[in-house]
Amino acid sequence: MEDILKEHDAYSISIIEPLKTSIKDGVIITCNAKTDDAEKIVIKLRKMGIGEKGYGSINIMPANITFSCRDEGLASSKLSPLELYYKGTSMVKLSKDVIIKIILASVMGVIGLIEHNIPTLIGAMIIAPLVDTVMASAIGNVLKEKKLAYKGMKKEIICTLIVIACAFLLGILFEIPKPIITTYLHENTILLSAIIAIIAGVSGGMSIASGKDYEIIGVTIDVSILIPALLVGLALSTQDMALIYTTFVFLIINIILLDIGGYLGLKYKLGNLDRLS
Repeated sequence: MEDILKEHDAYSISIIEPLKTSIKDGVIITCNAKTDDAEKIVIKLRKMGIGEKGYGSINIMPANITFSCRDEGLASSKLSPLELYYKGTSMVKLSKDVIIKIILASVMGVIGLIEHNIPTLIGAMIIAPLVDTVMASAIGNVLKEKKLAYKGMKKEIICTLIVIACAFLLGILFEIPKPIITTYLHENTILLSAIIAIIAGVSGGMSIASGKDYEIIGVTIDVSILIPALLVGLALSTQDMALIYTTFVFLIINIILLDIGGYLGLKYKLGNLDRLS
């Protein structure tokens, strides 16, 4: 730990063994560092487990950085790179709750597509927790954190595959006719969907960088992933290669545009950043 502090130009380092501590073999460490260096130190120490689930806290003067493990949005007009990094690390976690919500949203989405029921589709988009899959990789790319970007893309692929698998099974079960799928694949529909994807990505990136809630904007992001992924799964159930190819290209274009939009939105709010570690 002392090596990490010295590596990032910390000075006046003091290591004290307290008389009483709730952490076995704990120590109190104080030091001084410039703000930029302090953020890099905190990143390194966070990776060691400090600040995770109550295991210690950090005070570095004069920067005096403090943080918690909670995921709430912050009230400031713009998150610091460090705060954004923590938000990104929480976004890449794939829990059982997330998987269950994706499955439920997929079932609801397929029903909405079959019945052309807009309220049902909107409900599916609200349930689907897909916004984090896009924004996490965008945060990693903006902060030049390759590991975070990779984890974000990995979660994005896994979640998309879950949606496709659910739609495929439901497509076989209900024997969904091709016209239901082709209804959503007109030229104008694909073009408009692409425009929505880039706008949703930019808006989502700007909202996250501002530390504000982004659930409502997240619905538009879900539109650009959930529906195309459902269409791919339904197309697979028809075994029509032309339809499978069209829906797959539709999905890939939307995902790419969402990622680009998220990157641009974050970049606009945060400007040029150095790598955190």
